[in-house]
Amino acid sequence: MADRERKRVKGEGYSEKGDAWLHPEVAEEGIFDEKARAIVERLVAKQASSNVTNFYAESNVKQANLLKYFHALFWLKPEWMLVGEAPGVHGCLKTGIPFTSEKLIKEGHLDCFFPGTRFVVEGNKGESSATVVWGSVSRLSKPPVMWNAFPLHPRNADGGNRPPSRDEIEWGLAVLQDVLDLFPGVRVVTVGRKAEAACKLLRVKTEGHLFHPSHHAKQFREQFAALFL
Repeated sequence: MADRERKRVKGEGYSEKGDAWLHPEVAEEGIFDEKARAIVERLVAKQASSNVTNFYAESNVKQANLLKYFHALFWLKPEWMLVGEAPGVHGCLKTGIPFTSEKLIKEGHLDCFFPGTRFVVEGNKGESSATVVWGSVSRLSKPPVMWNAFPLHPRNADGGNRPPSRDEIEWGLAVLQDVLDLFPGVRVVTVGRKAEAACKLLRVKTEGHLFHPSHHAKQFREQFAALFL
């Protein structure tokens, strides 16, 4: 590092000696943290409606889980990103983390990548899609970033899942871009047709497309293996 850059950080450093320039990852994490918190704030600020559940606005625990997830990924430097359609009622809605479930967290399935991170969940509900995804993801050497084209829960009249609408996808594009900016250089793979359409709208270059595991678990596993393993 040039002398002028060293002088710039002197006195603002990692220790009393002002040696921040020796630990650039500390400054990087600070910037990352600001961006990650801005994403959570954007999610929390989104007004819920009669057919959308904003589970982040309803729960500080789910906000914290998402921030922990982002920070754990920061240190692992992921190379891939899976973009799904929307949170499921038995999955991300209950945990705050895309493509996960309470049961996966309680049983320690995320520990293979995040052994020092304590995610907090109340129940032990499982979700089939999350189970299928983690059955494949856990075979990788490092985890991909996982996100959804619409990051809140689109619910039907019975409180279950429904496909996100065009307007909801369009709102989610800005958040998706923010998450992409958190992890520059990740290679994107879409999961489900809505996710594929969202990435086309955002003009994101994708490396592949996977069937959604909710109705095509076998095909998802086969496509995932062909792409990653």
